[in-house]
Amino acid sequence: MMKRLKTINSASLLLWSLFSKRVAAALFLLLVVFNAQRLEAVNISAIYSSACVRESGVIINVDENALQLLTLNGVIRNIPRFDIIYIASYPVGTIRIPEVVNPEESDIITIKTVFQDEIVDMVKGWMIDYSEDQISFLTLSGTQTTIDTQDIWDIEIASTSGKVVFDAMETKRYEFVHPYPFMHCSSEINGLEDTDNPVHKIYPQHLLPEPLLIKKELDRLKEGYDQLRKFDDNKRFYPVPQIFSNETTLGIWANLGNRYGSSRNRSNSFIPAIVSETTDGPFGYQSVFVTGSSPMFYSIHEEPQMQAYFKMKASYVHFSILVDISRFTMGSEKYKWSAEDLETYDNRENEIFHMAGGFDYGNFAVDVSIVDFVYYAIRYDSEFFRDDMYLNRGSISYHNRLFKAELNYGFADDTKPPPISIPDDATGPDEAWIIAYNEEQEAIPDFQTNFFFTRFNLELFTLGELKPTYSLIFKTMDFEREENNQGLGQFLYKSRSLTNSVYLSYPLNRELLISGYLSLEMMEKEYGETELDEASSHSYPKGGLSLALLF
Repeated sequence: MMKRLKTINSASLLLWSLFSKRVAAALFLLLVVFNAQRLEAVNISAIYSSACVRESGVIINVDENALQLLTLNGVIRNIPRFDIIYIASYPVGTIRIPEVVNPEESDIITIKTVFQDEIVDMVKGWMIDYSEDQISFLTLSGTQTTIDTQDIWDIEIASTSGKVVFDAMETKRYEFVHPYPFMHCSSEINGLEDTDNPVHKIYPQHLLPEPLLIKKELDRLKEGYDQLRKFDDNKRFYPVPQIFSNETTLGIWANLGNRYGSSRNRSNSFIPAIVSETTDGPFGYQSVFVTGSSPMFYSIHEEPQMQAYFKMKASYVHFSILVDISRFTMGSEKYKWSAEDLETYDNRENEIFHMAGGFDYGNFAVDVSIVDFVYYAIRYDSEFFRDDMYLNRGSISYHNRLFKAELNYGFADDTKPPPISIPDDATGPDEAWIIAYNEEQEAIPDFQTNFFFTRFNLELFTLGELKPTYSLIFKTMDFEREENNQGLGQFLYKSRSLTNSVYLSYPLNRELLISGYLSLEMMEKEYGETELDEASSHSYPKGGLSLALLF
Protein backbone atom coordinates (compact mmCIF):
# COMPACT_ATOMS: atom_id res chain seq x y z
CA MET A 1 0.00 0.00 0.00
CA MET A 2 2.78 2.43 0.91
CA LYS A 3 4.59 1.57 -2.29
CA ARG A 4 1.46 2.29 -4.29
CA LEU A 5 1.04 5.69 -2.58
CA LYS A 6 4.64 6.59 -3.33
CA THR A 7 4.08 5.66 -6.97
CA ILE A 8 0.97 7.82 -7.14
CA ASN A 9 2.79 10.76 -5.53
CA SER A 10 5.72 10.41 -7.91
CA ALA A 11 3.38 10.32 -10.86
CA SER A 12 1.58 13.42 -9.60
CA LEU A 13 4.84 15.30 -9.25
CA LEU A 14 5.86 14.25 -12.74
CA LEU A 15 2.56 15.41 -14.23
CA TRP A 16 2.82 18.72 -12.44
CA SER A 17 6.33 19.27 -13.76
CA LEU A 18 5.01 18.87 -17.30
CA PHE A 19 2.73 21.90 -16.98
CA SER A 20 4.18 25.11 -18.37
CA LYS A 21 3.92 28.44 -16.59
CA ARG A 22 1.15 29.50 -18.94
CA VAL A 23 -0.90 26.42 -18.15
CA ALA A 24 -0.39 26.99 -14.44
CA ALA A 25 -1.47 30.60 -14.84
CA ALA A 26 -4.61 29.46 -16.67
CA LEU A 27 -5.44 27.02 -13.86
CA PHE A 28 -4.93 29.82 -11.35
CA LEU A 29 -7.40 32.06 -13.16
CA LEU A 30 -9.91 29.23 -13.49
CA LEU A 31 -9.65 28.70 -9.75
CA VAL A 32 -10.35 32.39 -9.15
CA VAL A 33 -13.44 32.24 -11.35
CA PHE A 34 -14.59 28.97 -9.76
CA ASN A 35 -14.32 30.43 -6.28
CA ALA A 36 -16.13 33.56 -7.42
CA GLN A 37 -19.04 31.48 -8.71
CA ARG A 38 -19.29 29.59 -5.47
CA LEU A 39 -18.77 32.38 -2.98
CA GLU A 40 -20.05 35.56 -4.59
CA ALA A 41 -23.47 36.82 -5.66
CA VAL A 42 -24.33 39.28 -8.39
CA ASN A 43 -26.28 42.26 -7.08
CA ILE A 44 -29.27 43.10 -9.27
CA SER A 45 -30.41 46.70 -8.85
CA ALA A 46 -33.96 47.82 -9.58
CA ILE A 47 -33.88 51.51 -10.49
CA TYR A 48 -37.25 53.26 -10.05
CA SER A 49 -37.77 56.49 -11.96
CA SER A 50 -41.49 56.75 -11.13
CA ALA A 51 -44.27 54.59 -9.71
CA CYS A 52 -44.14 51.11 -11.25
CA VAL A 53 -41.49 52.21 -13.79
CA ARG A 54 -38.20 50.51 -13.18
CA GLU A 55 -35.15 49.13 -14.95
CA SER A 56 -33.50 46.03 -13.48
CA GLY A 57 -29.89 45.09 -14.04
CA VAL A 58 -26.34 45.60 -12.82
CA ILE A 59 -24.83 49.05 -12.25
CA ILE A 60 -21.59 49.11 -14.26
CA ASN A 61 -20.64 52.79 -14.11
CA VAL A 62 -21.51 55.97 -12.20
CA ASP A 63 -20.47 59.55 -12.83
CA GLU A 64 -21.69 62.92 -11.55
CA ASN A 65 -24.74 63.03 -13.80
CA ALA A 66 -25.84 59.48 -14.61
CA LEU A 67 -25.34 55.80 -13.99
CA GLN A 68 -24.95 53.03 -16.52
CA LEU A 69 -27.11 49.95 -16.05
CA LEU A 70 -26.58 46.65 -17.82
CA THR A 71 -30.19 45.54 -18.00
CA LEU A 72 -31.36 41.95 -17.85
CA ASN A 73 -32.16 42.26 -21.57
CA GLY A 74 -28.46 42.83 -22.32
CA VAL A 75 -28.80 46.53 -23.12
CA ILE A 76 -26.60 49.19 -21.50
CA ARG A 77 -28.73 52.19 -20.54
CA ASN A 78 -27.75 55.60 -19.21
CA ILE A 79 -30.10 56.74 -16.43
CA PRO A 80 -29.87 60.33 -15.15
CA ARG A 81 -29.25 60.40 -11.41
CA PHE A 82 -31.87 63.08 -10.77
CA ASP A 83 -34.56 60.78 -12.29
CA ILE A 84 -34.01 58.07 -9.65
CA ILE A 85 -36.51 57.99 -6.81
CA TYR A 86 -35.87 54.53 -5.34
CA ILE A 87 -33.31 51.69 -5.57
CA ALA A 88 -33.83 48.07 -4.49
CA SER A 89 -31.10 45.44 -4.57
CA TYR A 90 -31.48 41.67 -5.11
CA PRO A 91 -28.57 39.20 -4.74
CA VAL A 92 -28.50 36.27 -7.20
CA GLY A 93 -25.92 33.64 -8.07
CA THR A 94 -25.52 34.56 -11.73
CA ILE A 95 -27.53 36.63 -14.15
CA ARG A 96 -29.47 35.42 -17.15
CA ILE A 97 -28.21 37.73 -19.87
CA PRO A 98 -27.60 36.00 -23.20
CA GLU A 99 -25.44 38.78 -24.60
CA VAL A 100 -24.60 42.47 -24.32
CA VAL A 101 -25.85 44.00 -27.54
CA ASN A 102 -24.25 47.47 -27.18
CA PRO A 103 -21.01 47.03 -25.19
CA GLU A 104 -19.50 50.05 -26.98
CA GLU A 105 -21.62 52.25 -24.68
CA SER A 106 -19.37 51.39 -21.74
CA ASP A 107 -15.67 50.69 -21.21
CA ILE A 108 -14.50 47.20 -20.30
CA ILE A 109 -11.87 46.96 -17.56
CA THR A 110 -9.04 44.43 -17.64
CA ILE A 111 -7.04 43.82 -14.46
CA LYS A 112 -3.67 42.09 -14.75
CA THR A 113 -1.56 40.48 -12.05
CA VAL A 114 1.77 38.68 -11.75
CA PHE A 115 1.61 34.91 -11.37
CA GLN A 116 4.74 32.72 -11.51
CA ASP A 117 6.79 35.62 -12.93
CA GLU A 118 4.32 36.19 -15.76
CA ILE A 119 1.79 38.96 -16.27
CA VAL A 120 -1.65 37.41 -16.75
CA ASP A 121 -5.24 38.65 -16.94
CA MET A 122 -6.90 38.30 -13.56
CA VAL A 123 -10.33 39.65 -14.40
CA LYS A 124 -12.09 41.30 -17.34
CA GLY A 125 -15.45 42.98 -17.20
CA TRP A 126 -17.19 45.83 -15.36
CA MET A 127 -16.71 47.11 -11.81
CA ILE A 128 -19.90 46.65 -9.77
CA ASP A 129 -18.76 47.26 -6.18
CA TYR A 130 -15.89 48.92 -4.39
CA SER A 131 -14.21 49.17 -1.01
CA GLU A 132 -10.86 50.52 0.15
CA ASP A 133 -9.10 47.15 -0.15
CA GLN A 134 -11.27 45.16 -2.60
CA ILE A 135 -13.04 45.65 -5.91
CA SER A 136 -15.85 43.48 -7.32
CA PHE A 137 -16.32 42.88 -11.03
CA LEU A 138 -18.99 41.41 -13.25
CA THR A 139 -16.90 39.26 -15.56
CA LEU A 140 -17.61 38.49 -19.18
CA SER A 141 -18.73 35.03 -18.02
CA GLY A 142 -21.60 36.58 -16.07
CA THR A 143 -20.23 35.94 -12.57
CA GLN A 144 -18.96 38.21 -9.82
CA THR A 145 -15.29 38.19 -8.86
CA THR A 146 -13.73 40.13 -5.99
CA ILE A 147 -10.04 41.02 -6.13
CA ASP A 148 -7.66 42.69 -3.68
CA THR A 149 -6.30 46.03 -4.85
CA GLN A 150 -2.85 44.94 -3.66
CA ASP A 151 -2.85 42.27 -6.42
CA ILE A 152 -3.28 44.79 -9.25
CA TRP A 153 -0.23 44.91 -11.51
CA ASP A 154 -1.72 46.61 -14.54
CA ILE A 155 -5.07 47.98 -15.63
CA GLU A 156 -6.57 48.61 -19.05
CA ILE A 157 -9.80 50.55 -19.64
CA ALA A 158 -10.97 50.43 -23.24
CA SER A 159 -14.15 50.35 -25.26
CA THR A 160 -15.10 47.38 -27.38
CA SER A 161 -17.23 46.83 -30.47
CA GLY A 162 -19.54 43.97 -31.37
CA LYS A 163 -21.55 41.77 -29.08
CA VAL A 164 -20.33 40.36 -25.78
CA VAL A 165 -21.68 36.85 -25.16
CA PHE A 166 -21.59 35.63 -21.58
CA ASP A 167 -20.01 32.22 -21.09
CA ALA A 168 -22.11 31.24 -18.10
CA MET A 169 -25.90 31.22 -18.30
CA GLU A 170 -28.28 31.00 -15.36
CA THR A 171 -31.12 28.57 -16.14
CA LYS A 172 -33.32 29.58 -13.22
CA ARG A 173 -36.15 32.05 -13.75
CA TYR A 174 -36.48 34.85 -11.22
CA GLU A 175 -39.20 37.25 -10.21
CA PHE A 176 -37.79 40.29 -8.48
CA VAL A 177 -40.53 41.19 -6.03
CA HIS A 178 -41.30 44.88 -5.73
CA PRO A 179 -40.46 46.50 -2.38
CA TYR A 180 -43.36 47.48 -0.13
CA PRO A 181 -44.00 51.01 -1.54
CA PHE A 182 -44.53 49.44 -4.98
CA MET A 183 -46.36 46.25 -4.01
CA HIS A 184 -49.34 47.32 -6.09
CA CYS A 185 -47.25 47.23 -9.27
CA SER A 186 -47.52 44.25 -11.61
CA SER A 187 -44.84 41.57 -11.34
CA GLU A 188 -42.09 41.13 -13.89
CA ILE A 189 -40.85 37.71 -15.00
CA ASN A 190 -37.24 37.43 -16.11
CA GLY A 191 -37.21 35.22 -19.17
CA LEU A 192 -39.76 33.49 -21.39
CA GLU A 193 -42.70 31.45 -20.13
CA ASP A 194 -41.60 27.92 -19.28
CA THR A 195 -43.90 25.59 -17.38
CA ASP A 196 -41.05 23.14 -16.75
CA ASN A 197 -38.93 25.81 -15.09
CA PRO A 198 -40.81 27.47 -12.22
CA VAL A 199 -40.27 31.08 -11.22
CA HIS A 200 -38.18 31.77 -8.11
CA LYS A 201 -39.19 34.84 -6.16
CA ILE A 202 -36.33 37.06 -4.97
CA TYR A 203 -37.07 39.66 -2.33
CA PRO A 204 -35.03 42.87 -1.99
CA GLN A 205 -32.37 42.79 0.71
CA HIS A 206 -31.16 46.38 0.52
CA LEU A 207 -33.34 49.44 -0.02
CA LEU A 208 -32.51 53.06 -0.76
CA PRO A 209 -35.81 54.88 -0.34
CA GLU A 210 -34.56 58.46 0.12
CA PRO A 211 -32.68 60.83 -2.21
CA LEU A 212 -29.90 61.38 0.35
CA LEU A 213 -29.27 57.63 0.71
CA ILE A 214 -29.35 57.18 -3.06
CA LYS A 215 -26.83 59.98 -3.54
CA LYS A 216 -24.52 58.60 -0.86
CA GLU A 217 -24.50 55.13 -2.42
CA LEU A 218 -23.98 56.39 -5.97
CA ASP A 219 -21.19 58.69 -4.78
CA ARG A 220 -19.54 55.68 -3.14
CA LEU A 221 -19.65 53.73 -6.41
CA LYS A 222 -18.45 56.79 -8.33
CA GLU A 223 -15.43 56.94 -6.04
CA GLY A 224 -14.55 53.39 -7.07
CA TYR A 225 -14.85 54.14 -10.79
CA ASP A 226 -12.80 57.31 -10.35
CA GLN A 227 -10.15 55.31 -8.52
CA LEU A 228 -9.85 52.84 -11.40
CA ARG A 229 -9.56 55.65 -13.90
CA LYS A 230 -6.92 57.24 -11.68
CA PHE A 231 -5.03 53.94 -11.68
CA ASP A 232 -5.17 53.91 -15.48
CA ASP A 233 -4.04 57.54 -15.76
CA ASN A 234 -1.18 57.26 -13.26
CA LYS A 235 0.25 53.88 -14.23
CA ARG A 236 2.54 55.44 -16.83
CA PHE A 237 4.35 57.26 -14.01
CA TYR A 238 5.10 54.07 -12.03
CA PRO A 239 7.60 51.38 -13.04
CA VAL A 240 5.70 48.96 -10.79
CA PRO A 241 2.34 49.51 -9.04
CA GLN A 242 3.85 49.68 -5.56
CA ILE A 243 7.42 50.78 -4.94
CA PHE A 244 6.93 50.68 -1.17
CA SER A 245 4.73 48.44 0.93
CA ASN A 246 2.76 48.89 4.14
CA GLU A 247 5.48 47.44 6.33
CA THR A 248 7.63 48.55 9.25
CA THR A 249 10.89 47.01 10.45
CA LEU A 250 12.86 47.59 13.64
CA GLY A 251 16.43 46.34 13.30
CA ILE A 252 19.98 46.66 14.60
CA TRP A 253 23.14 46.55 12.49
CA ALA A 254 26.52 45.22 13.60
CA ASN A 255 29.33 46.37 11.27
CA LEU A 256 33.04 45.72 10.82
CA GLY A 257 35.70 47.56 8.84
CA ASN A 258 33.93 50.93 8.76
CA ARG A 259 35.68 53.85 7.12
CA TYR A 260 32.91 56.34 6.35
CA GLY A 261 29.80 55.43 8.31
CA SER A 262 31.42 55.89 11.72
CA SER A 263 34.37 57.43 13.51
CA ARG A 264 35.88 57.29 16.97
CA ASN A 265 33.20 59.63 18.29
CA ARG A 266 30.18 58.26 16.40
CA SER A 267 29.07 54.70 15.77
CA ASN A 268 26.91 52.95 13.20
CA SER A 269 26.59 49.65 15.07
CA PHE A 270 23.96 48.56 17.59
CA ILE A 271 21.83 51.64 16.96
CA PRO A 272 18.16 50.74 16.36
CA ALA A 273 16.87 51.60 12.90
CA ILE A 274 13.17 51.97 12.10
CA VAL A 275 12.17 51.65 8.45
CA SER A 276 8.52 52.52 7.91
CA GLU A 277 6.99 52.10 4.45
CA THR A 278 3.47 53.26 3.57
CA THR A 279 1.39 53.13 0.41
CA ASP A 280 -2.10 54.21 -0.57
CA GLY A 281 -2.35 51.27 -2.96
CA PRO A 282 -1.31 50.69 -6.57
CA PHE A 283 -0.23 53.77 -8.49
CA GLY A 284 -0.88 56.00 -5.47
CA TYR A 285 1.07 58.05 -2.95
CA GLN A 286 3.93 56.04 -1.42
CA SER A 287 6.70 56.86 1.03
CA VAL A 288 9.45 55.47 3.25
CA PHE A 289 10.86 56.95 6.46
CA VAL A 290 14.14 55.72 7.99
CA THR A 291 15.56 56.71 11.36
CA GLY A 292 18.69 55.16 12.85
CA SER A 293 21.70 53.41 11.41
CA SER A 294 20.93 51.83 8.04
CA PRO A 295 22.50 51.45 4.56
CA MET A 296 22.04 54.29 2.06
CA PHE A 297 21.91 52.90 -1.48
CA TYR A 298 22.03 56.37 -3.02
CA SER A 299 25.05 57.54 -0.98
CA ILE A 300 28.71 58.06 -1.85
CA HIS A 301 29.63 55.06 0.31
CA GLU A 302 28.17 51.62 0.96
CA GLU A 303 28.29 51.47 4.76
CA PRO A 304 25.31 51.91 7.12
CA GLN A 305 25.20 55.41 8.56
CA MET A 306 23.16 57.25 11.16
CA GLN A 307 20.36 59.08 9.38
CA ALA A 308 16.89 60.49 9.22
CA TYR A 309 15.73 59.83 5.67
CA PHE A 310 12.39 60.40 3.95
CA LYS A 311 11.38 59.62 0.37
CA MET A 312 7.98 59.96 -1.26
CA LYS A 313 6.49 59.33 -4.66
CA ALA A 314 3.21 60.68 -6.00
CA SER A 315 2.22 60.47 -9.64
CA TYR A 316 5.09 61.69 -11.83
CA VAL A 317 7.25 63.27 -9.08
CA HIS A 318 9.41 62.00 -6.25
CA PHE A 319 11.28 63.76 -3.47
CA SER A 320 13.83 62.75 -0.83
CA ILE A 321 15.64 64.33 2.08
CA LEU A 322 18.43 63.02 4.32
CA VAL A 323 19.89 64.46 7.51
CA ASP A 324 22.72 62.88 9.50
CA ILE A 325 21.07 63.39 12.87
CA SER A 326 24.20 62.47 14.83
CA ARG A 327 25.75 65.75 13.62
CA PHE A 328 23.07 67.58 15.59
CA THR A 329 22.88 65.30 18.61
CA MET A 330 26.66 65.22 19.08
CA GLY A 331 27.44 68.76 18.04
CA SER A 332 29.37 69.90 15.00
CA GLU A 333 32.85 69.87 16.58
CA LYS A 334 32.58 66.43 18.14
CA TYR A 335 31.10 65.03 14.92
CA LYS A 336 34.01 66.12 12.73
CA TRP A 337 36.78 63.80 11.61
CA SER A 338 40.00 63.88 13.62
CA ALA A 339 43.51 62.97 12.51
CA GLU A 340 43.29 59.81 14.65
CA ASP A 341 40.37 58.55 12.55
CA LEU A 342 42.50 58.47 9.40
CA GLU A 343 45.57 56.52 8.39
CA THR A 344 48.88 58.30 7.86
CA TYR A 345 47.95 59.04 4.24
CA ASP A 346 44.20 58.83 3.84
CA ASN A 347 40.92 60.57 3.01
CA ARG A 348 37.34 60.11 4.29
CA GLU A 349 34.02 61.56 3.22
CA ASN A 350 30.35 61.11 4.06
CA GLU A 351 27.07 62.89 3.35
CA ILE A 352 25.61 65.06 6.09
CA PHE A 353 22.64 66.57 4.26
CA HIS A 354 20.82 65.67 1.09
CA MET A 355 17.70 66.97 -0.64
CA ALA A 356 16.69 65.90 -4.12
CA GLY A 357 13.73 65.46 -6.42
CA GLY A 358 12.89 64.21 -9.85
CA PHE A 359 10.41 62.85 -12.33
CA ASP A 360 9.20 59.41 -13.32
CA TYR A 361 7.76 58.16 -16.59
CA GLY A 362 7.26 54.51 -17.40
CA ASN A 363 10.22 52.46 -16.26
CA PHE A 364 12.59 55.43 -16.14
CA ALA A 365 13.23 58.02 -13.45
CA VAL A 366 15.63 60.95 -13.20
CA ASP A 367 16.75 62.64 -10.00
CA VAL A 368 18.68 65.86 -9.38
CA SER A 369 20.02 67.23 -6.11
CA ILE A 370 18.55 70.42 -4.74
CA VAL A 371 21.00 70.67 -1.83
CA ASP A 372 23.71 68.14 -1.01
CA PHE A 373 26.62 68.58 1.40
CA VAL A 374 29.57 66.25 1.86
CA TYR A 375 31.92 66.42 4.83
CA TYR A 376 35.47 65.28 4.09
CA ALA A 377 38.92 65.05 5.67
CA ILE A 378 42.43 64.45 4.29
CA ARG A 379 45.57 63.49 6.19
CA TYR A 380 49.13 63.76 4.89
CA ASP A 381 51.47 62.53 7.59
CA SER A 382 51.23 65.18 10.33
CA GLU A 383 49.18 67.55 8.16
CA PHE A 384 45.41 67.35 8.48
CA PHE A 385 42.60 69.14 6.66
CA ARG A 386 38.80 68.95 6.86
CA ASP A 387 35.90 70.89 5.40
CA ASP A 388 32.40 70.73 3.89
CA MET A 389 31.66 70.94 0.18
CA TYR A 390 28.56 71.18 -1.99
CA LEU A 391 27.92 68.11 -4.14
CA ASN A 392 26.28 68.39 -7.55
CA ARG A 393 24.61 65.06 -8.07
CA GLY A 394 21.98 63.28 -10.13
CA SER A 395 20.79 59.82 -11.04
CA ILE A 396 18.91 57.89 -13.68
CA SER A 397 17.22 54.55 -13.10
CA TYR A 398 15.35 51.83 -14.95
CA HIS A 399 12.89 49.72 -12.98
CA ASN A 400 10.67 46.81 -13.98
CA ARG A 401 9.26 43.73 -12.28
CA LEU A 402 12.51 41.77 -12.75
CA PHE A 403 15.19 44.24 -11.65
CA LYS A 404 16.07 47.83 -10.91
CA ALA A 405 19.22 49.42 -12.30
CA GLU A 406 20.32 52.83 -11.07
CA LEU A 407 23.28 55.05 -11.92
CA ASN A 408 24.22 57.83 -9.48
CA TYR A 409 26.91 60.40 -10.12
CA GLY A 410 28.18 63.56 -8.47
CA PHE A 411 31.03 66.04 -8.46
CA ALA A 412 32.20 68.78 -6.13
CA ASP A 413 34.98 71.29 -5.72
CA ASP A 414 36.07 73.29 -2.72
CA THR A 415 38.36 76.31 -2.44
CA LYS A 416 39.29 78.90 0.12
CA PRO A 417 36.47 81.47 0.29
CA PRO A 418 37.38 85.03 -0.75
CA PRO A 419 37.48 87.79 1.90
CA ILE A 420 34.32 89.69 2.69
CA SER A 421 34.24 93.30 1.55
CA ILE A 422 33.48 95.75 4.32
CA PRO A 423 30.39 97.80 3.43
CA ASP A 424 30.67 101.55 3.65
CA ASP A 425 27.93 101.68 6.27
CA ALA A 426 29.41 98.90 8.44
CA THR A 427 30.23 100.15 11.92
CA GLY A 428 30.79 98.81 15.38
CA PRO A 429 30.30 95.05 15.92
CA ASP A 430 29.49 94.34 12.26
CA GLU A 431 32.74 95.84 11.02
CA ALA A 432 34.74 94.12 13.79
CA TRP A 433 33.24 90.76 12.91
CA ILE A 434 34.09 91.12 9.22
CA ILE A 435 37.66 92.14 10.01
CA ALA A 436 38.12 89.21 12.41
CA TYR A 437 36.66 86.79 9.86
CA ASN A 438 38.96 88.03 7.08
CA GLU A 439 41.99 87.74 9.35
CA GLU A 440 41.01 84.18 10.24
CA GLN A 441 40.58 83.25 6.59
CA GLU A 442 43.87 84.92 5.67
CA ALA A 443 45.69 82.56 8.03
CA ILE A 444 44.32 79.55 6.11
CA PRO A 445 46.52 78.46 3.19
CA ASP A 446 44.98 78.41 -0.28
CA PHE A 447 43.67 74.99 -1.26
CA GLN A 448 41.78 73.25 -4.06
CA THR A 449 39.65 70.11 -3.72
CA ASN A 450 38.04 68.15 -6.55
CA PHE A 451 35.79 65.18 -5.81
CA PHE A 452 33.89 62.85 -8.13
CA PHE A 453 31.83 59.73 -7.53
CA THR A 454 29.61 57.38 -9.50
CA ARG A 455 27.59 54.50 -8.13
CA PHE A 456 25.80 51.73 -9.98
CA ASN A 457 23.12 49.69 -8.17
CA LEU A 458 21.45 46.55 -9.47
CA GLU A 459 18.57 45.08 -7.47
CA LEU A 460 17.05 41.73 -8.51
CA PHE A 461 13.44 40.67 -7.84
CA THR A 462 13.46 37.24 -9.49
CA LEU A 463 14.89 35.16 -6.65
CA GLY A 464 11.75 34.92 -4.55
CA GLU A 465 12.05 36.44 -1.09
CA LEU A 466 15.82 36.76 -1.46
CA LYS A 467 16.33 40.12 -3.20
CA PRO A 468 20.05 40.76 -3.65
CA THR A 469 21.46 44.19 -4.46
CA TYR A 470 24.87 44.78 -6.03
CA SER A 471 26.66 48.13 -5.80
CA LEU A 472 29.74 49.36 -7.62
CA ILE A 473 31.17 52.67 -6.36
CA PHE A 474 34.00 54.61 -7.97
CA LYS A 475 35.42 57.74 -6.30
CA THR A 476 38.26 60.17 -6.92
CA MET A 477 39.70 62.82 -4.62
CA ASP A 478 42.26 65.42 -5.77
CA PHE A 479 43.61 67.88 -3.21
CA GLU A 480 46.28 70.56 -3.28
CA ARG A 481 47.21 72.95 -0.46
CA GLU A 482 49.66 75.82 -0.58
CA GLU A 483 52.09 76.67 2.19
CA ASN A 484 51.01 78.87 5.07
CA ASN A 485 52.51 82.18 6.23
CA GLN A 486 55.40 80.33 7.80
CA GLY A 487 56.17 78.48 4.57
CA LEU A 488 54.86 75.17 5.92
CA GLY A 489 51.90 72.85 5.37
CA GLN A 490 52.10 72.44 1.60
CA PHE A 491 51.16 69.00 0.20
CA LEU A 492 49.45 67.22 -2.68
CA TYR A 493 47.11 64.25 -2.34
CA LYS A 494 45.24 62.11 -4.86
CA SER A 495 43.20 58.95 -4.41
CA ARG A 496 41.14 56.54 -6.51
CA SER A 497 38.87 53.93 -5.00
CA LEU A 498 36.66 51.15 -6.36
CA THR A 499 34.16 49.40 -4.09
CA ASN A 500 32.20 46.23 -4.80
CA SER A 501 29.41 45.38 -2.37
CA VAL A 502 26.55 42.89 -2.16
CA TYR A 503 23.48 43.27 0.07
CA LEU A 504 21.16 40.40 0.96
CA SER A 505 17.99 40.17 3.02
CA TYR A 506 15.74 37.22 3.79
CA PRO A 507 12.61 36.92 5.96
CA LEU A 508 13.05 34.01 8.36
CA ASN A 509 9.33 34.15 9.09
CA ARG A 510 6.54 36.71 9.16
CA GLU A 511 8.09 38.54 12.08
CA LEU A 512 11.87 38.29 11.59
CA LEU A 513 14.12 39.61 8.82
CA ILE A 514 17.85 38.97 8.52
CA SER A 515 20.02 41.22 6.35
CA GLY A 516 23.69 41.68 5.68
CA TYR A 517 26.29 43.04 3.33
CA LEU A 518 29.86 42.32 2.25
CA SER A 519 32.09 44.77 0.43
CA LEU A 520 35.66 45.25 -0.68
CA GLU A 521 37.12 48.71 -1.26
CA MET A 522 40.34 48.93 -3.28
CA MET A 523 42.12 52.26 -3.01
CA GLU A 524 45.18 53.73 -4.67
CA LYS A 525 46.81 56.85 -3.20
CA GLU A 526 49.43 59.29 -4.46
CA TYR A 527 50.91 62.07 -2.38
CA GLY A 528 53.87 64.37 -1.88
CA GLU A 529 54.84 67.87 -0.74
CA THR A 530 55.36 69.46 -4.15
CA GLU A 531 54.89 66.48 -6.49
CA LEU A 532 53.01 63.17 -6.37
CA ASP A 533 56.22 61.21 -5.89
CA GLU A 534 54.93 58.62 -3.41
CA ALA A 535 52.16 56.04 -3.78
CA SER A 536 50.46 53.23 -1.91
CA SER A 537 47.49 50.94 -2.38
CA HIS A 538 45.19 49.28 0.13
CA SER A 539 42.22 46.93 0.23
CA TYR A 540 39.53 47.32 2.88
CA PRO A 541 37.13 44.41 3.45
CA LYS A 542 33.92 45.35 5.24
CA GLY A 543 30.71 43.69 6.32
CA GLY A 544 27.61 43.99 8.42
CA LEU A 545 24.74 41.92 9.75
CA SER A 546 21.26 43.02 10.79
CA LEU A 547 18.34 41.39 12.55
CA ALA A 548 14.99 43.14 12.31
CA LEU A 549 11.43 42.66 13.50
CA LEU A 550 8.64 42.95 10.93
CA PHE A 551 5.40 44.74 11.74
